[in-house]
Amino acid sequence: MPFLERVRESVTANWHIKVTSLVLATVLWAVVAADEPSTQIMSVSLALQLPEGRTLSQRPGPIDVVFAGSARELLKLYATPAVIQKTVPDTVVDSTYTLQLSTNDVQIPKHVDARTQAVDPRVVVVRLENISRRTLPVVPRVTVRPDSGFAVFGGIAVAPGSVLVVGPGPRLARMQNLSTVPLELTEVIGPVRRTVDIDTAGFGPVRVLRRDVEISADVGAVSERVLMGVPVVVRGERGVLWSSDPPAVIVTVRGPTTRLLRLTRDSIDVGALPVGPGRPETVQLQVATPAGIDAVATPDTAVVQRRIRG
Repeated sequence: MPFLERVRESVTANWHIKVTSLVLATVLWAVVAADEPSTQIMSVSLALQLPEGRTLSQRPGPIDVVFAGSARELLKLYATPAVIQKTVPDTVVDSTYTLQLSTNDVQIPKHVDARTQAVDPRVVVVRLENISRRTLPVVPRVTVRPDSGFAVFGGIAVAPGSVLVVGPGPRLARMQNLSTVPLELTEVIGPVRRTVDIDTAGFGPVRVLRRDVEISADVGAVSERVLMGVPVVVRGERGVLWSSDPPAVIVTVRGPTTRLLRLTRDSIDVGALPVGPGRPETVQLQVATPAGIDAVATPDTAVVQRRIRG
């Protein structure tokens, strides 16, 4: 038998058995190869949790990660990719924030049996939109309840009266003021001076550049005093002589006892403001006193008129 015919016969004899053996060998090789340890570099997305109201001015690029595992498991990562999740703190007010990345930051799907060997780059600079600065007044949410026989004179003062805040411009534009945390003081019998925190609940990315303010209130014993014969000053047209009936009134003042003792008639101003051309008219008297002192004139009206010369 010629040589070529013998070769052809050896190849074609039992061909279906030989093809089956070849397929089985290929499958067996693929199964074994799929279980062999391997490494693969893949690009992984960086998912950022930003503070409320802040956005990125430039999105970071993908991160190269080296994964180790069997070929079969690494193939799963193409269908369900891993991801790196990081959070930018609310306290960040600058336009850049530096992230340190490690293999522990890579989140691999639970059904994938692989591990992370390396991350590149290890440092990522996150670029955020610029922030604004604004000075806002501080409103005290403080209630001072004096004891019986005492009173608050002049209201509640705040120092400093305004505070600088920084944050996203649109967020700051909606803010009109700051306020302290609620505070109630009862049975107060003397001056008050307290340090109170600024209420920053719900501020998110907005940062207040000081945490507290000082509130103060003048609280003292209350008493009354009567000043007799306080003259009425008519403030009419300049250069015109005016008369008032009565020309002087009784003024009852109420305030801190120690201050009332030093008060004189010269400390009180009782004014009348005519509105007509000078004919007799009854006007309401206005009493001006030093700060923290209340006063009432008796009577509280006067008849004023232009006075004829001669």
